This record gives sequence, structure tokens and C-alpha cells, in this order.
Amino acid sequence: MKNYIQKTLIAHLFGFLALILTHIFWSVNTYGNASSGDTGIIIFWAGIFLILFYLVFVIIPKKILEKIVQKTNIYLFSLGFAFYALLAFILLIGWIFLHSTFNGVFLDAFFYGLTFGFVFYKLENQHKKIKVKDFALLFSLPIIAFFIYIFILPKLFPVFAFKIVPKQTKEKILKETLRKFKKGDDFNELKNALPGYFVNSGCDFSTSALMADFQYSLVVENCKITKIESGPRKKNNEIIEMVVETPIKKE
Repeated sequence: MKNYIQKTLIAHLFGFLALILTHIFWSVNTYGNASSGDTGIIIFWAGIFLILFYLVFVIIPKKILEKIVQKTNIYLFSLGFAFYALLAFILLIGWIFLHSTFNGVFLDAFFYGLTFGFVFYKLENQHKKIKVKDFALLFSLPIIAFFIYIFILPKLFPVFAFKIVPKQTKEKILKETLRKFKKGDDFNELKNALPGYFVNSGCDFSTSALMADFQYSLVVENCKITKIESGPRKKNNEIIEMVVETPIKKE
């Protein structure tokens, strides 16, 4: 049983990583960015429901899944497990999306199952127990990849990450980027630093936005920034107002 749990946990984590990547690609293709596809919310709730899926649809039918692995090839098992995961998703929570245009969640479930099936089949057909160091390595790889996606990528490559990270991380990039610009700067530089954010804005406009703990205002004339203010929202004498931050030097 211990060996089975180790193999399925590894497959489960790789499947979860595939689910996240699938939803990112679907969101970017459908909405232009990951945050508009509620990627952060999907990651959170998928993590919860996948624990339930793992306990009910993987741990309980252990003997059945092991027999199927022995009698099928990797392609048939992977595809079969993909549909198995999709059906389980529909039974657990997916039924509420059956008449919705938010159909990317079905792709998420399918590719989770496809990846799970592929990884589990590979591990199961080694016909040997997984060593502790091998388990630790394989178990940690998806976790490290997720850590890089959420924390490292936005820091090192904020322009690239802006369209593919969840809403909370995207807003953090927005805050840090806005602080790098000041009055007189070229608006196109700001636009390129936040790909897909200022859509059809032209070169003469004014805009502002309020977020949970942050706000900004921007005025552009002839593609030059004539006013830019941004900062956290804080309560002052029962009135919530913006505390304007000093622009920081661009790197």
C-alpha cells in the first residue's frame, strides 16, 4: 500500500501541475490572460477537490487500477484515466459547469487525468519499490515548478509573467511596474511593460482603477504620461484615500 501511495501521489502532483498549465493556456487563448480565467480560484478549489478525488477514486479502487495497468498499454491507460478523471470531476462539482461557457475546467480535468495516468503507468511498470530519495525528488519537482511560477517568474520576468499569473500576482506586478514610471515618460514603454493591460487605449486618454488595497490614476497626452499616481489605499479619518508613492528608479 505504501508503494502504491507513493506512486499515485507523484502522479497526482504531476497531474495537478498539468491542470494548472492547461488552465493557463485556455485562459490566455480565451480571455487574453490567465487572471481573467480565474486561474487563482481554479488552483485553490482544484487543490481541494483533487484531494477528495484522490481519496475516493484512487485510494479506494487500488486493486482495480493496479489490475487495469497490468492488462493495458500506456496509451490506453492514460486516455482511459483521462476520461475517468473527467467523469469523476463532473460527478463531484463539474455538473454546475455543464451549461456554462466556462468550459476550460473540463479540459483541466481531462489533462490532469491524462498526466496522472501516464506517470502512474510508468512508475507502476517499473516493478520495483521507489527509493526514498527518488520519491523525494519526483514529489518535489511539481512543487518547485509551482513555486517558480508564483514567486520567481514574476520577479525575474515580470513582462512575460504578467499575462500568465493569477490575479493576485498580476496586481503585484502592476503595482511594482507603475512605480517605475513618472510624468514625462513614454506611455508605450508602460504599455509594453504590461502586455494586454492597456487595450485600445490610444495616445490620449485618462484612466484610473481601484483595487482592494491599491489604486492608481493615469493621464496620457500624445503618448506621453502627463500624470501618474499610484499607491496603497489607507483609511484617514474614516475616509479611504490613496497614499501616493514616490516613483522608483527603473532597473
